[in-house]
Amino acid sequence: MNLPDAPPTDEEVNMLFARSHPIERITLFNEYLEIVQTEYLHWTDFQEKFKNAKLTPTDLRLLWGYTNLSRQLNSRIIPFLTLNLRYVQTPQLEKTLHVIDMQIGDKIELEEKVPEAGLRKKYLVNSLMEEAIASSQIEGAATTRAVAKKMLQENRKPRTKDERMIVNNYLAMKFIKDQLQKSRRLNIDFIKELHKVVTHHTLEKTEYEGQFRDNNDINVYYISEEKHGEIVKQLIHTPPDYKKIKDFMEEFCNFANNEQRGYYLHPIVKAIALHYMIGYLHPFYDGNGRTARALFYWYALSQGYDYLEYIALSTAIKSAYKQYPMAYLYAESDHNDITYFVKFNMEMLNTAINSFKAYINRKKIENRKILDTIHRDRRLNLRQADIINNLSKSERRITIEEMQERYNITYETARTDLLELVEIGFMHKLPIGKRFFFMLDKEEVLRSMHDLTENGQK
Repeated sequence: MNLPDAPPTDEEVNMLFARSHPIERITLFNEYLEIVQTEYLHWTDFQEKFKNAKLTPTDLRLLWGYTNLSRQLNSRIIPFLTLNLRYVQTPQLEKTLHVIDMQIGDKIELEEKVPEAGLRKKYLVNSLMEEAIASSQIEGAATTRAVAKKMLQENRKPRTKDERMIVNNYLAMKFIKDQLQKSRRLNIDFIKELHKVVTHHTLEKTEYEGQFRDNNDINVYYISEEKHGEIVKQLIHTPPDYKKIKDFMEEFCNFANNEQRGYYLHPIVKAIALHYMIGYLHPFYDGNGRTARALFYWYALSQGYDYLEYIALSTAIKSAYKQYPMAYLYAESDHNDITYFVKFNMEMLNTAINSFKAYINRKKIENRKILDTIHRDRRLNLRQADIINNLSKSERRITIEEMQERYNITYETARTDLLELVEIGFMHKLPIGKRFFFMLDKEEVLRSMHDLTENGQK
């Protein structure tokens, strides 16, 4: 990853303005300005975009000067002690916010599409798992998604540090939801406790868990693997002096909890700004990224965006991982203009929302196919067909005793029903401790339907 080029300084641009004829040049630049502002290009992308245009190097810098002037005139300053962030709400970002509001403002649409409470709970647990896994993988956890998800589903204890990171993120998301039941105001103790949950048994020293750093022996590096397997570290950020952290974090909480008179920032934008601030400040020795993304969720949920608990944002970010640190760097290199970071995160949020909607539709189709399968398969009795239908919606495990109680049958009959499903291949028998649990194999059920269709069995 190449670090972004620093934009021309204000002094350099002012000198070029003084030597040029602004009115004449602005006519030439109009068509380019519209492109720059629509796409909200950083100087690095700006140069690449217009490298084949008929613009001299001086023209490029003048065009950037007009761009920057327009942004300053339309920017909103987010006061944050000595770190003044700026944000420009472009028409494109306004449109994206509207789309997001329409989709995740409340859970009415989800409840209409998925009326079964048990199925919604399954989707929620699945999303919590996906967010926990992806957020950990962004920070370097090497465990595969399949292994990680199976570990969480089976409630297995983590065996490695990477698995521990995933479990911690899962617990952190649940911790956030529990805390929101008690209070929707942020304080330093909560942030520290959240960090402690996120980093439990994953840091170099256990005393770092839930504690702000007390030195400046920390920098942010981008680590990449070059050709021939060589690992390359690039210094991309030096956080502020540790002595300022307490004041910064108190101001951070004030910013989250209060609205200034006559000043309003959209909740999604504000949640992303909080995400950026933690990344910039790096108040902890490690686990800052995971904590920042968790606080994004905390704030959005605290503002009534309940649907967001079903959305795995980190999964989308992981798919565009190289752009994630670049969004930070673009903002920092251009007067802390967080518009770049907001734009990236809103694009990822939109991607995550669309992925979840596609997931719902896919699962509903799968469940309809399963229902069709159990109606066609003559090997199944009514109890077996019913339990497959129920487990396809919850993806949980069942015991012989539960089968016995549910259908008011003898232990032997319940045992026979489940073992027959294991023999067919529709269930797996899992020994956990001294008990046996049975879990549905949805893929096998769907394959069976395909076979039935191919063989013409009606």
